[in-house]
Parts: sequence; structure tokens; C-alpha cells
Amino acid sequence: MGKYQHDLRAKIAKEAQLKLSVHREQGTKTSISVFEAAQLHDKIRWTNEISGNDHSIFFAVSMN
Repeated sequence: MGKYQHDLRAKIAKEAQLKLSVHREQGTKTSISVFEAAQLHDKIRWTNEISGNDHSIFFAVSMN
């Protein structure tokens, strides 16, 4: 299950990066609102934070 979740997170981040790159290229002619762009940035940031925090259950238990 862990591998599947990692792949899904990577897919979400890659799609968000692709949408943002298209948005950047189109400039003012884009159909993406400011709020949608912010949500895409949040998805990328969230994915990076989650992938950086992939620890074992024993790490989480030792922190409690």
C-alpha cells in the first residue's frame, strides 16, 4: 500500500506542476484563477512535505 500511495502523490504533484507550467506559458490568457493556481501550489508543497516525512511507525511512536 505504501508504494501505491507514493505513486499517487507523485502523480498528483506532476499533474499540478504541468498545469502550472501551462498557466505560466499562457500568462494573462489562461483560464486558471488565482485561487486554482494557489491550490496547485499547495498540492505540490503538500506532496513534498509528505514525501519528506515518510518515517516508519516506530519513529512516530518514539516521538510520542
